[in-house]
Amino acid sequence: MKIVDAKRAASFAAALLLIVLSYFFLDIPVGHYCKGLSKSIVDFFGIVTEFGISTWYLVGSFTLFLFYRFFQRRPIYAHRALFLFSSIVVSGIVSNLLKVLIGRYRPEMFFERGLYGINFFNFSFFNFSHGLNSFPSGHTATTFSLAWALPLFFPRTRIPLLCFAVMVGASRVIITSHYLSDALGGAYVGIMSVLFLKEIIGSLDRKFSWGFKLQPEEKNEDLGNSGKSPGGG
Repeated sequence: MKIVDAKRAASFAAALLLIVLSYFFLDIPVGHYCKGLSKSIVDFFGIVTEFGISTWYLVGSFTLFLFYRFFQRRPIYAHRALFLFSSIVVSGIVSNLLKVLIGRYRPEMFFERGLYGINFFNFSFFNFSHGLNSFPSGHTATTFSLAWALPLFFPRTRIPLLCFAVMVGASRVIITSHYLSDALGGAYVGIMSVLFLKEIIGSLDRKFSWGFKLQPEEKNEDLGNSGKSPGGG
């Protein structure tokens, strides 16, 4: 087994353990606590949670791709924008597939009807209703994919973006739209989506010279004016 594979297996095991522990011991107590928070706190995090909507980042990153690809003619920026767009798309697809496959009750179902977990006996798999698509949190997956993708190109943004992603993930729990384990799952999906996409596109970059190689920020401008195009010219 390669070292990278071992690391991925270890990260998956650790994430799964945290999710399972949260599912059995933390989700309901934390949900009850958040349900009792003051309206001002919930309203504040209700605003924060809006920053987890993927549309903002998809439109923005794709617009930047078009701008740098066809107007400014800076391939490295164009491909980085496209990578960001793709990372968010992949994390969204994976999140939505898991939501449908797992079919977990949202907190609202617990507080209104006392329903918790996955309804195995009533075959809730592939159920598309809002109350049965809690795991993982799509908002959290979006912001963690953003927080892991951008620092690949701009390392100084890592800590601010990570704090931002944690805030959005926490907001999903605080407004009781998701459980803690849903947010943990979303964070893992977002991070792993970026890492897998980085490996795939990085291998293509070595073949086609797409400008994906990580460079220090101070060299970005020079690289942007290099005029390289996909396929090495």
